[in-house]
Amino acid sequence: MKLVPTFATALFLGLAGGAQAADVMLFTEDYAPLNFEQDGEIVGLGADQVFEMMDRAGISYEVELTQWSRAIGQAERRPNTCVFSTTHTEERDPNFKWVEPLASDSTILVRKAGSDVAPATIEEAAAYRTGSQTGDYTVGVLEEAGFQQIDLAPNQAATVKKLLQGRIDLMATSGSFLEASRADGVEVEEALVLSTTTMSLACSLKTDQELVDRMQAALQSMIDDGTQAEIAAKYE
Repeated sequence: MKLVPTFATALFLGLAGGAQAADVMLFTEDYAPLNFEQDGEIVGLGADQVFEMMDRAGISYEVELTQWSRAIGQAERRPNTCVFSTTHTEERDPNFKWVEPLASDSTILVRKAGSDVAPATIEEAAAYRTGSQTGDYTVGVLEEAGFQQIDLAPNQAATVKKLLQGRIDLMATSGSFLEASRADGVEVEEALVLSTTTMSLACSLKTDQELVDRMQAALQSMIDDGTQAEIAAKYE
């Protein structure tokens, strides 16, 4: 596994030879515990599954860790390109070919620990300044729920910073992100659950269907033999 410096962190994996083109290009973001960089490698509940899945399917790949808006944008446009860990929403459904499930997660609103911001319903929450990141599925969730004051940042870290500084009242994110943040000592807490979601590998519509079928079969084999559960247990 080789760490390659570019404008974003890129890791090139699963190649039979240095000059050989990979079958699939993968993009992801820093979003612990699903995907994050540790000691020069991309790891996480989603990442570990995706790499094992690709190896089982015999598919060579390259992977780049970058900002989410770039990651999902590349997967929407480029042939044989996928992004993870992606929330499978009704809005996104027709835009990708899906390999799933990597995990189930909840979409929640987070507040600064000790804050008196305490919406009892989504309707009440919609009155608050709420942060998310550009290109994230939560933006659509908030818009559909009638949120008017949506504050966008380039990544989750910037949104958390705004929340802790009192520049926003709430943050829309996943339950797993909240758990990872609290484990790291970030003073945030759950304010309200919005929905339950499925996390997936989303591939461009121009991705070879035979490759998608092989990935799905490999993921199913991981579910059947308990590998998915073993990986999930590592990040609990």
